[in-house]
Amino acid sequence: MKELLVKSIDFLHIMIAIFLAVGGYLIPIKYLPIYLLCLPFIIIDWNDKDGLCWITKLNNMIKQETLHPKTTDKEDNFLNGILQAQGIMIDYKTFDFFLYIVFISSWGYAYYRVCKKYKINVFTNDMVKIITTLFIVGWISIAYVNRI
Repeated sequence: MKELLVKSIDFLHIMIAIFLAVGGYLIPIKYLPIYLLCLPFIIIDWNDKDGLCWITKLNNMIKQETLHPKTTDKEDNFLNGILQAQGIMIDYKTFDFFLYIVFISSWGYAYYRVCKKYKINVFTNDMVKIITTLFIVGWISIAYVNRI
């Protein structure tokens, strides 16, 4: 029974990861506001003090049969663990950065779709567009340098 529960949680975890990675491109526009709200909260949960999402924590609780499982970032990174089981070795910091890029790109495209649908003017003029672009490029550059 425990093994079935763990496999079910793993399946749910994979489905949520796929939803987050491609949801901004595929889901209908009427559901995009839900997606736009969900993704930042999941990223915030990821960035708490232990660096694990709640599904990974729940999975570890069931596997170890305790409410306070002993975990480490490298051992319990779920998605990177799946790749490592397939023989694809990626440093966990590099993999996290890659996930951030994929999720932020999907979120950004979803935001673009919502703005286009409801005719929301995000940039009032070209100067605001240039400054925003510089902030985004700078943020990604700094985030990448800090991850190395």
